[in-house]
Amino acid sequence: MSKQYVVVGLGEFGKNLAKALQNVGKEVLAIDNSDTIVQNISSDLTYVVKADATSQEALEALGVKNFDVAIVSVGGKDVQASILISLILKDMKIPKIVARASSELHGRVLEKIGVNLVVYPEKEMAINLANKLSMPNVLEKAPVAGNYKIYEIKTPKKFHGKTLKDLQLNKHYEMTVMLVKEENTIKFPSADTALIEEETLIVLSTDEGMRAFAEENNGNI
Repeated sequence: MSKQYVVVGLGEFGKNLAKALQNVGKEVLAIDNSDTIVQNISSDLTYVVKADATSQEALEALGVKNFDVAIVSVGGKDVQASILISLILKDMKIPKIVARASSELHGRVLEKIGVNLVVYPEKEMAINLANKLSMPNVLEKAPVAGNYKIYEIKTPKKFHGKTLKDLQLNKHYEMTVMLVKEENTIKFPSADTALIEEETLIVLSTDEGMRAFAEENNGNI
């Protein structure tokens, strides 16, 4: 059975999260205490209601206690409501609670009351933007384990024609080239594979390794 999600608070973060979950086939109940917000988003979400989420009776009437995951995305300035809603959801024994925090202190309080995952959207967005600006040719990254992530990058000009054996990327940058994408084809590289400028590489590395790689290549990675 597919998990059911309830999103409380439909500001930009909550609204986009609810829509994204629904777009990938999840059942989502979206809640906000503003008539205007609920009306504006009603055409985009299947289940969206106006309710006071700081009232346990209101949440119980909506059947929230039967949901698998609850996301508290109440606006960053309304810290008190965020904490109260999270407490109510915890008392309702929702299996997993995710809450947006506006500060480190807010986040610590949420963790203390038992929120399973605390997120900092503004902070994470700033970090992602900083990474994109400092490493402009990093197209995408995904965590794997520990400090390692999978990155999709472009081959810098100075590496054109050189083989992976010549470059010794793992030694210098903790980087292993896993796949090479050329137009519509993908190939598994060997030590003798020569790189081509601007082709796409799927690599395994750490943030530290990628930063060192970027600095030594003038940001052209």
